[in-house]
Amino acid sequence: MPRTPLAWYNLTHDRVRFALFVLGVVFAVVLMFMQLGFRGALLDSNSLLHEHVRADLVLISPNRSALPMREPFSRRRLVQAAAIPGVRSVHPLYIDNGAAVLRNTDPDRRRREASRAVRVVGVDPDAFLLDFPELDPSDPRYLGDRIKTPATALFDRKSHRDPDDPTRSIFGPLVEGARTELAGQGITLVGGFDLGPDFTSEGTLIVSSETFADLLRRPVTLGAPLADVDLGLIRLEPGADVEAVRDAIRREVARGSDGDPEVDVLTVPELVAREHRFWLNNTPIGFAFVFGMFMGFAVGTVICYQILSGDVSDHIAEYATLKAFGYTNRHLAWVVIQEALILAVAGYIVGLGVSWLAYDWLTEASAMPLRMTFGRALIVFVVTVGMCIVSGLIALVRLVRADPADVFG
Repeated sequence: MPRTPLAWYNLTHDRVRFALFVLGVVFAVVLMFMQLGFRGALLDSNSLLHEHVRADLVLISPNRSALPMREPFSRRRLVQAAAIPGVRSVHPLYIDNGAAVLRNTDPDRRRREASRAVRVVGVDPDAFLLDFPELDPSDPRYLGDRIKTPATALFDRKSHRDPDDPTRSIFGPLVEGARTELAGQGITLVGGFDLGPDFTSEGTLIVSSETFADLLRRPVTLGAPLADVDLGLIRLEPGADVEAVRDAIRREVARGSDGDPEVDVLTVPELVAREHRFWLNNTPIGFAFVFGMFMGFAVGTVICYQILSGDVSDHIAEYATLKAFGYTNRHLAWVVIQEALILAVAGYIVGLGVSWLAYDWLTEASAMPLRMTFGRALIVFVVTVGMCIVSGLIALVRLVRADPADVFG
């Protein structure tokens, strides 16, 4: 005869009660997913621009631990790198994080707010330096020719939304043909691209290098306005050994006359990892979300323990009867562990669905990239199973101590 699924019957004999049990676990699962999601959005949003960089190697100042920092290096380093065997081309990328201010020109005066800082990226429109279709000369959506005109810019369609009206940008009407002011000077928006805000920039503009120099460098720079570079993008010849070329650049270019490094040479994934390390190790935000994950585990453990402990108490007479029939503590303990696994799986499945929908909604509402990745889903599943098993083991104490003589005496 097939064995009676005692654990399943114990939990589901009262369907409403079982649903409430599952919802308790769902709460903990969703809490953990949201903490991991916000932590991931913190890291992913701050490396969105990095991930769009089209280069084999990147030069960056060793003092620039994160992209929002203003730590340029001399453009002559790019000239030196161009002479290294295996290098096909070098390109400067200019970034202004916050000094540039974009005026809100919303015609509805009630919605006008103070002008806001915006990130501005200066590129060579012909070099396809950032992986957006609007900068790809082979794509029908190419808009690079438009920003060759002085005082023109491409705007980020995913710029931070107005909290009172999600259909509007906090910068006012970001639409093709709009006239506004950047750093106090007139500029025309000639098209858009999709990037999204991060924790330091609520929006981004892409301009040509010349426009970048005219609007943001010449008014405040005495020397050559483009002499300092924020990122140097290096593309290699087909078949070139990336490691060999990087080693050569480090020997010939990266160090100054005093022997100290003036630039770091990184691949794009290393650049992304560097940004992530900064935000995790040097800001309290990363720690806060890890602590929130721990709190989710703790809350879930308490909830699950209350559920399983209550279930053991409700069925203590039945368990004592089984003991009187000769069932061992080990067998009965396995019943409770099975209940914990059932709650874990049921609560996880529902929590995963709820969290997935919440991720989509929050991404749409805030433009922050909350991504449901396989790794994230696996972490929460393992933690959920562990949480429920730990709770089950704690709840076993009363069951193991139960004596039929005490129950029926």
